[in-house]
Amino acid sequence: MTTRKIALTALGAALLLATTAPMTMAAPRGGPDRDGPHMRPEAAFVYLLKVADTNKDGKITKEEFAARQDALFTDIDQSKDGSITPKEMRDYRRAKMEEFRAANPRPERADAKGPEGKGGPEHAERDGKRHEGRKHEARMEGGKGRHGGRFGGMFAMADTDGNGQISKAEFTAAGEKMFARMDTNKDGAINIDDMPARPFL
Repeated sequence: MTTRKIALTALGAALLLATTAPMTMAAPRGGPDRDGPHMRPEAAFVYLLKVADTNKDGKITKEEFAARQDALFTDIDQSKDGSITPKEMRDYRRAKMEEFRAANPRPERADAKGPEGKGGPEHAERDGKRHEGRKHEARMEGGKGRHGGRFGGMFAMADTDGNGQISKAEFTAAGEKMFARMDTNKDGAINIDDMPARPFL
């Protein structure tokens, strides 16, 4: 698999899973599975079942996948000019993460304060994890790459005409590559049979 195909596959996963955790914006990983996006296909499949399996039959057809991609493109393209900029992608992802955090507050935060109201060791540990999460997001949005970070590198790979934006056609092509990679038995749908028999340990 070429570098461009690897990056497009990873970008397809990032675009489709833009509402999930920051790890979905990661570059392809090294090791035996180096040709795949960082997110495991099992996690992508579960998310697809939630957002794309409209008839709830336990599989995602090409038509369902394409419909989800169309809706996602429309949501991200805030300017409605038919293309996605790096800023629109970042803004969409940030808004979805904030929406998720607001809908899923951590109840232990209310009990995290110490005797002087400054927070105990658990509070400090959580702050450290939040800080690491912000550093991760900064790495994804800053640094190397034409648009910054590993995310920027994937964005640039999908931007095949080099105009600094992702058109609907480019977005669709990235998604199609992701679908083709996940549909391992090539039956035109993503289902449980396409998932690896990975040990649960």
